[in-house]
Amino acid sequence: MRKATFAVRAIVIMLLAWVSTGCETSPPPQPTDAVPGTEAPLMDHAEHQDPAEDPGDEVQAALAGLSPEDRQSAEHQRICPVTDQPLGSMGEPIKLEVEGREVWICCAGCEGPLQNDPEQYLAKLNDG
Repeated sequence: MRKATFAVRAIVIMLLAWVSTGCETSPPPQPTDAVPGTEAPLMDHAEHQDPAEDPGDEVQAALAGLSPEDRQSAEHQRICPVTDQPLGSMGEPIKLEVEGREVWICCAGCEGPLQNDPEQYLAKLNDG
């Protein structure tokens, strides 16, 4: 009986670790619905550009959809703290408030990891 309880606990721990890894190790599921409150579909990170590539017109077009103040803020931050990709490389970036701070992410798939471990990702922004 003890071995069975241990095995169940081990499986639960492994599942929780797997689920909590976020978009860094596997892309989020591809829902058919739009992100709540927007018309933008959730995207997986397979579409991210290689950071060595020039983001060019695609990024500029995505940032052009923001208000002048938001565009300036996103351009100042430059990268998504979760993926290290240029803001705008996955379409119009998303603004969140995390621990009283305005933070931009590249797509809805990055919100979970950022909210689950804000210290890790906010530290990236503090360094840059």
